[in-house]
Amino acid sequence: MNLQFPCHLQYTLSRRQRFVPLLRDWGVAYTPFVVLLFAFFCERTVSSILSLTWAGIAVFGGLALGLFLMLRGLFVGLLYVLLVPRRKMDLIIEEKAAGILIGEERWCMFFDGLLEIRKYTADVWTLRHWNGVVLHIPVDAITEELLAHIRAEMERGRTPEGMQAVIERGRRIEEIIRSHQ
Repeated sequence: MNLQFPCHLQYTLSRRQRFVPLLRDWGVAYTPFVVLLFAFFCERTVSSILSLTWAGIAVFGGLALGLFLMLRGLFVGLLYVLLVPRRKMDLIIEEKAAGILIGEERWCMFFDGLLEIRKYTADVWTLRHWNGVVLHIPVDAITEELLAHIRAEMERGRTPEGMQAVIERGRRIEEIIRSHQ
């Protein structure tokens, strides 16, 4: 491979490019079911509040809150898609990780922690990390060569040597954090 690092990717994601992977990741039938169930619990809670039925408030309010907390990733993702029409992305791809600009800070996502790289739609690659970070990259924003490199790093993280490297990196990060406290 003849890749030059760092590779800087800047692109914009539409609602559809974020919604379809979210829907397919959580389940095409499961997502509407959960949303309707949550809406039912909320409606019953409001109805109980209006009629001052304390048992209904406690039961349905508790169920709505429990469902929200249990599946907050789904609800936050849906709200984000609903409220933000277009999302500008700024990535710096290094040899072992991607730096993702969130606000004014750049956060690091190491490729050896990726669980999967998948195409939920024809025009978007979705990268899922073990820590819950989901990254969408349009097909036209990334080369096949760079994608192959990321896949190779993901697979390397699943080997005994790769796992040992992750442990060592964690120890170094821990030492840096301790030295700055």
